[in-house]
Amino acid sequence: MFLLILICSSCAKDQWFDAPPKGPGNNNSPYNLICPQIKIAVISDIHYTHPDLLPDNIEDSPSLMEYLYKDRKILELSDPIFRNVVSELIREKPDILLIPGDLAKDGEMMNHHVVQGLLQDLENAGIRVFVVPGNNDIINPDAFSFETEPPTAVDNITADQFAEIYGDFGYNDESLLYRDPNSLSYICQPHSNLWILGIDNIKYTFTTEGLKVSGAIKPETMAWIQEKMVEANEKGIKVMAMMHYGILEHYNGQKGIEPLISGQRAIAEALMDAGIKLIFTGHYHANDIVSYEYNGKPLYDIQTGSLVTPPYSYRIMRLDDNFINIDSRRVTDIDEQLPGGVSFQEYSDTEITARINGFFIYYLPRMFGLSEAAATYFAPYGTSGYKAYFAGDEQIPDEESVKLDALPTAFAPLVNIVRSLWTDLPPKDNKIHIKFK
Repeated sequence: MFLLILICSSCAKDQWFDAPPKGPGNNNSPYNLICPQIKIAVISDIHYTHPDLLPDNIEDSPSLMEYLYKDRKILELSDPIFRNVVSELIREKPDILLIPGDLAKDGEMMNHHVVQGLLQDLENAGIRVFVVPGNNDIINPDAFSFETEPPTAVDNITADQFAEIYGDFGYNDESLLYRDPNSLSYICQPHSNLWILGIDNIKYTFTTEGLKVSGAIKPETMAWIQEKMVEANEKGIKVMAMMHYGILEHYNGQKGIEPLISGQRAIAEALMDAGIKLIFTGHYHANDIVSYEYNGKPLYDIQTGSLVTPPYSYRIMRLDDNFINIDSRRVTDIDEQLPGGVSFQEYSDTEITARINGFFIYYLPRMFGLSEAAATYFAPYGTSGYKAYFAGDEQIPDEESVKLDALPTAFAPLVNIVRSLWTDLPPKDNKIHIKFK
């Protein structure tokens, strides 16, 4: 009897139980009197690309090859990777799935409709799905089919079409409480005492050079969030927010290289004052968590990696009345025959190394004035740091540190950036237990 009492008394913080089954006659809430818990998954930056928009062999499209070999994506495998994750989530059976943007490669209507169908499969399996747009999803002028050479423009979608296509996943969900009239932001209540706050933080600016997309929260949307958070705080409701662009630096100097949301410090503090502690983000393709303390309160920016960037990370979390337990998963195999019969992981590592090398060779001359030869020489060091940042919990090996120290002093500014990529800001990235209150 004494042992039974000890087990029950320790349950509230450390023991996890499966949620009760969903269905008719059930209130769909996993809360119980012993161990309240909700299982939540997060995937981000799917960049889904339908095979019909690609050539049978990517090498048959010079335009696609040029695109891929200065980027950080394995787009040609986005379809089998996403289908693998959908199957894994159906087996995992989370109560909720959050997706903070970039669902389609470049906002192609065809890609959005396929993603919608696969997300409906998850809903049909009893998983509540919630999405917000990313910078690539709406009115994107780069929506092309690479099946032809040169590529052919295809239909993209508007903001209204995004809300219509993904209506069941936030915008017209049965648990919808509020829609922001000024953006694609919303609040749903999928379980008692839990709100999902989907924040649209994409800003579209039309210039003489074309459309410019950046991260920002409209003042009207911020006022709407603050107003609704008063209700949440009065009722003691937990709020989990998600948006595409990050709000905190995930490595020192990031905002000078990869822009964060506009006015990020002031926005972070305003959201913290409103009572928000957790924000799930994407965009940068790295599985990385950082925290910020203000007026004695913490804010966690929980960034989830991309399903088209190795190591293809996503998250499985458990939320109870006092903690959120975050674990990370990775796609390690797919149902696809790869060129030369190589393994999925070998293909992924070889290709991402070559593509990020190309990324640095292309951008270092444009951003830092390096010659092409100097950029080619330095690129492997940047690639190693970038890959470590994508994986999370990065820690520079001694031999890599020695090599960086031995580089000519002309590379010193770039060495500092690479060392910053290798320096993991607290807390841990892949597996962590965060106190919620």
